Amino acid sequence: MIDFRYHLVSIVSIFMALAVGIVLGAGPLKGSIGDTLTQEVTQLREDRAALRSELDVARKAGSTRDDFNDAARTRLVGGTLTGATVALVLLPGADADHVTDVAETLTAAGASVVSRTTVEDAWVPEDDEARAQQATIASEQRRALGLPQAGESSTNPLDDVFASALLAPNSGTNSDAGKGALDALAAAKLIDVETADLVRASSAVLIGAPIKGDVVAERDRSATSLVTLGAALDRSGAGAVLAEDVGVSGSAGAASVVRAARSDAETSRALSTVDDVSLPLGQISVVYALVQQIAGGVGQYGLGDGVSAGYPPIPAP
Repeated sequence: MIDFRYHLVSIVSIFMALAVGIVLGAGPLKGSIGDTLTQEVTQLREDRAALRSELDVARKAGSTRDDFNDAARTRLVGGTLTGATVALVLLPGADADHVTDVAETLTAAGASVVSRTTVEDAWVPEDDEARAQQATIASEQRRALGLPQAGESSTNPLDDVFASALLAPNSGTNSDAGKGALDALAAAKLIDVETADLVRASSAVLIGAPIKGDVVAERDRSATSLVTLGAALDRSGAGAVLAEDVGVSGSAGAASVVRAARSDAETSRALSTVDDVSLPLGQISVVYALVQQIAGGVGQYGLGDGVSAGYPPIPAP
């Protein structure tokens, strides 16, 4: 009964306040309220026009900057990766345009893209049966590659198999064992290899994409699993760079491999990331970040959270 009276009094008070407002608005305060509202609406229109003008200028400046970077790409990166061999790794959902742009930029820098491999969604096991199948493949291929058997850990035991098959300290070497490992992974529908004759590379560039899904925990688990793959590639060669478009789009409602890599302290000390790969600036940053990796450095670059700078140090000409 007390609650009912309380709500009744509240409702009556609201209606009384509305009635008083209507009376005052229609009477002595009518003119001042109308003038105030007119001034505020006029000011809002002026503010909107000013913001629209600023946005148009910013868009024009950004577009012009991108056009310049695109046109000057070869001069900006030319010769910075001469002699380097790169394994291009496409994570699930990687945008074809981003892959093409990064590959062309690497080539313009003087690098040779010696392999292109797509990692399938099945790389992240969905259940215990899939994990057991991957463990069996990993045991066989680790033995073939001369790798120690994997211990009990949360890391996918196939990460080192994949990395060792694609990368080697002595780049440019052929490997029958490496080709056999990739064939086994492809037969299990875990990867798709576009390279007929495998040549091991010295470094790797991974192109990722936002991970979507209805379950947050599953998205985060996939991102974390793909980060460990990037870390394995970094360990096996002269360095690796993970690139994605999260810095530009924000990727609301999706998990990010780049963000996951940056949030892990151990990974971020070894693996470089670029979060604006859709822009010419980001594609050039991939090259400069790889130059830095080969020299023993590391950094997180782009427009998103957790960056160390907007772009890597510019190599000496």
